[in-house]
Parts: sequence; C-alpha cells; structure tokens
Amino acid sequence: MAVFAFKDFRVRQENSPLKVSTDAILLGASVQLPSTTLKVLDVGTGSGVIALLLASRYENAQITGIDPDLGAFTDAQFNFLQSKFAQQLNAVQTALEDLPKDNTYDAIVSNPPYFLDSFAAQEATAQVAKHCSRQVFFNLLQDMCLRCNDAGQIWLVLPPKLAQETQLYLQSMGWKCTQEIHFHANPRKLDKRWVVCFEKNIRKSTKADYFIRDLEGRYHADYLQLAGVFHDRKL
Repeated sequence: MAVFAFKDFRVRQENSPLKVSTDAILLGASVQLPSTTLKVLDVGTGSGVIALLLASRYENAQITGIDPDLGAFTDAQFNFLQSKFAQQLNAVQTALEDLPKDNTYDAIVSNPPYFLDSFAAQEATAQVAKHCSRQVFFNLLQDMCLRCNDAGQIWLVLPPKLAQETQLYLQSMGWKCTQEIHFHANPRKLDKRWVVCFEKNIRKSTKADYFIRDLEGRYHADYLQLAGVFHDRKL
C-alpha cells in the first residue's frame, strides 16, 4: 500500500523500507508527553507516521524525525510538508550517532530495530530497518540517553523480552521505567509488544494492559479507545 490514510493526515510510504505498522500506531497513540515538552526526536522515523501522530496530539511540540535511509527521509519529508502540522515537523536524513551531542530533547521516541543477531531480511534496506546486532541496539540506547534532557522521557515499542533487557540496561544508566504498557494480540495471544517509557526523575511506575483484537479478529474495545480516533474510517 503506497499511501496509508489517517483521519488528519496521509502517509506516503512508497520509498520507505518499512510500511506503516501496528507497532508505530501503538507507540504514537500511547506516548503521554508533559505539557512542558517542546522538543521531540523521533529516531528512525521511517515514513514519519509516529511524528505525525504526535503532532496531531500535541500542538506545542516541535518534532524532528531522523532516518539515515534516503527513501524513508524522502517519504517523511513529503508527508510532513503535505500535512497541516508542517510547521511542527522537520525531517533530517541522519543517524542518531551523527547528531551533535549538544542537541538535546525533551522526549525521544522510537520504534527501533528489534530483531537482534537474527536472520537477515531478504532485502538489504529492510534488513537495516528491522535487524541489527545487540551491540548496535544498545549503542542506540546509549545515544538516546546522551541526547535526552535529564528531565525528559524516552519512549520505545519493543517485544517483551527485549523490553525487559532494555529496562535493566537503562536502569544501569540511571533511567527508570515509569510506564509499561503490555499490548496483547488477543485474549489467547498475550504480550505481543510493550510500550515503555523511561525517565531519570523517578516517580511512581504504572503498568497497563491493552488488547488489540478480540477472539473473532475484530479490533478490541481497548484498541478502539486508544487509537481508533486516528483512523480515517470506523473500525
């Protein structure tokens, strides 16, 4: 599908290695930013869907989407400029490690590569977007910490096992998991993805559970309440 339509914007994705996914929608719909959050960085923005979802929810946020892939950057830049949120959005073709370390943000969000040291994808571009080594993944986390303000947040969507490893790793660097959302494919297929938030300023941690679909394959009331409003048609 070359174009994915949402209620408030359209996402061209013909050049991006990865297309609009449930993971991206779950993250974009789940992030809870404080009112003081002004600068947001979307790492591995792809076609820009997460950045667009956040712009539609937080009118005061200035969001930069970065991606080293030319196709992803091309689609994200086009989608940002064509949207009614264009003044809030900026696309940059770069890897996180190449951003100046004095460029810090109030929040960092990412749907990162999470197939670690696994079989390569069939196409090279998809391989880079989906797969990476463990060392590359944890270097990415370290770079996020360096570029997030001490009072800021880091939001990620990950498979459960890797989310738990990430919690331990970031805890060793002074970042506590303050929000943990478990998304279940349906009542019989639990723990499909976790959305997790990390902060340095420790506060009470919260956990929540959401179902994406019911046993008949329809979107669950949980998903409809969380993300249904962003779709361009009734689900």
